[in-house]
Amino acid sequence: MLRSMWSGVSGMQAHQIALDVESNNIANVNTVGFKYSRASFVDMLSQIKLIATSPYKNGLGGQNDFSVGLGVGIDATTKVFSQGNTQNTDVKTDLAIEGEGFFVISPDRGTTRNYTRDGEFVFDANGNLVTTGGYVVQGWVRDDIKNSSKMSETDFFKVDNTGPLKNIQIDPGMVMPARATTEVSLRANLNAGRHVDQMASIFALDSSAKTPSDGINPVYDSKTNLTQMAEDVGALFNQDGDAFALNENQGIWVSYKTSHMVNEIVPSDTTNTIGLNGTQISFTNDSAVSGVSTLVAAQNAINAVKDKTGIEAYVNGGLLSLENKNELDGDEKVKNIRVTASGTGAFSSFIQGDADITSFRYRYTKSVSPDSATGQFRTTEDLRALMQYDANMIKEPTKAYSESTASVSVTVNKYGMFEIANKDNGDNEKQNLNLFVSGYASENVTNNVLFKDTMKSLNTASLIEGGTATSTSKIGHAIHTTSIDMIDSLGTKHTIRFEFYKTGGAEWNFRAIVPEPSEIYGSSPSRPNVFEGGKLRFNSDGSLAGMNPPVLQIDPKNGSDAPQRVNLKFGLSGTFGGLTSVDKISETYAINQDGYQAGDLMDVRFDSNGSLLGAFSNGKSLALAQVALANFANNTGLQSEGGNVFSASGNSGEAMIGAANTGRRGGVSGSKLEMSNVDLSRSLTQLIVVQRGFQANSKAVTTSDQILNTLLNLKQ
Repeated sequence: MLRSMWSGVSGMQAHQIALDVESNNIANVNTVGFKYSRASFVDMLSQIKLIATSPYKNGLGGQNDFSVGLGVGIDATTKVFSQGNTQNTDVKTDLAIEGEGFFVISPDRGTTRNYTRDGEFVFDANGNLVTTGGYVVQGWVRDDIKNSSKMSETDFFKVDNTGPLKNIQIDPGMVMPARATTEVSLRANLNAGRHVDQMASIFALDSSAKTPSDGINPVYDSKTNLTQMAEDVGALFNQDGDAFALNENQGIWVSYKTSHMVNEIVPSDTTNTIGLNGTQISFTNDSAVSGVSTLVAAQNAINAVKDKTGIEAYVNGGLLSLENKNELDGDEKVKNIRVTASGTGAFSSFIQGDADITSFRYRYTKSVSPDSATGQFRTTEDLRALMQYDANMIKEPTKAYSESTASVSVTVNKYGMFEIANKDNGDNEKQNLNLFVSGYASENVTNNVLFKDTMKSLNTASLIEGGTATSTSKIGHAIHTTSIDMIDSLGTKHTIRFEFYKTGGAEWNFRAIVPEPSEIYGSSPSRPNVFEGGKLRFNSDGSLAGMNPPVLQIDPKNGSDAPQRVNLKFGLSGTFGGLTSVDKISETYAINQDGYQAGDLMDVRFDSNGSLLGAFSNGKSLALAQVALANFANNTGLQSEGGNVFSASGNSGEAMIGAANTGRRGGVSGSKLEMSNVDLSRSLTQLIVVQRGFQANSKAVTTSDQILNTLLNLKQ
């Protein structure tokens, strides 16, 4: 009878403990990171009267044991580490674990380690990242911020988590040092079309100092400080932005004076012949019959083929004058006056080889070494020098030509115009010129009208010695400009400007300009802040074929590290990821550099790896630290210390520490907290079950008491 009573008492005691556990669960329904517990009921040892027996081979079968239970007990209260819901917060230092793991915290700056799921972290006065209970959060701290200028961009968000754990402490006055620019990357297109809208005047050229044709070492005019550089004429554009696109041998004629020749005509009634500019001319005239003098007949015969020779004849004082104004487009057959076959009869005074050459043919060639003796040119300097030489020889044929003493100067002015000036040579004779530009064409070469029309602006009936100069229309080259601020080692900004200009069919040059007093190594001594001679080549599909130079060396001249090497990342050969040149407007898609100024720490936040990112005033973010996570072989073996804190026990196993998202450790989310995993509906239901269990056990006690009372009454 006493066994049943004590069984009821043990049941009441066990359910009382279960009630305590569920009440604690309900009390912590809003505790951050709380994990609910459950009471584990077990039966007590039974009082065994008879043991179980096995069946006999011959006879009785097997029998079960005869035992009486002695009640119930609680052998453990087990925590259930299921995931709690996460809740967004407005606190950037809040952190929630999603999955397994515990934050590592310490009450004594790392000597002792405890663990928690509560990620409600704040910074204390010394910059320590602590829990609300003052425990310092453990993890890995970046200690190389002074070397951040040497890191790659990907290293900015990595913290070395292979070392020992440290207290996470962040200096609120932290400063990120400046990083000098080491790389400028550019994505842009340079217009390869026959028409461009972005254009600048071609480089100026003077008439006394020849400029190099390679464009690497430009000459600067001492008076105007303008760059003088020879340019490929075939890559240039007229003032409307239309490309000359000169083909081999296309070009112009420039006449500096009207060609003249005066000769006597011998009276003759026979057949009279002469070859002028390759055209055979003949006539027969009997003046007694025709009434036309031999002089007039010769004039008429020559004028009849003017469209073939360009030569016009007229009678002047009893002499026959020939004149060619050199105004017809074509080849040498319509230019100048050349006796190509000696005259007979009336023309007997004209001897083969007689000529008056005042018009000169200038033919474009793609050769890098044009033959000036035949009037070939490739660059603006080639053409300028040819024109100046010929103009001076026409004006003063008896003088030996010297560029330094030339009285006719041909220049390219600052507006991109070829300009011809007939300067006074100091004698008493006025030697005027008259200019006329016409197109060159032949059976194999077409007339380039765009180039001819541009140069025709030189035309003037009288280029007076000592008078006003005459010039062509504006000539330009296709350009594109872009700029970016680069940073030196002191954090000072310097704007670097890139100017691209077309120099050939698939070739562009570029210059780099930095503000004075900065200098670029390899630039001209007269303009040390301007680097000329950068070259780009493109493939037939518009992809980049190659570039030079790949790096610039800059001296900021302000006490910062020098030379500062800046790699130019304009794209890989054969790709479209950098510079391209297709028939499309020139434009910059993206230009970037990897330098930055010094910055103050402005804000912090956590990322999904548990890294504490610092946002600096220079716009950069840097991982300053990373929180550590621990997991255990048996989470339920952890000892609860109160205050949302656990400690390892003999049954939890050693802490396995690592970063979030590694091993069995879960991920983390910033600006979130993990809420309690208590399910109120379950807990309240469990309360009812526990209550009913308690009531039932109390009934067993009262029933046992009544039976005991009956036994006592048997004596009566």
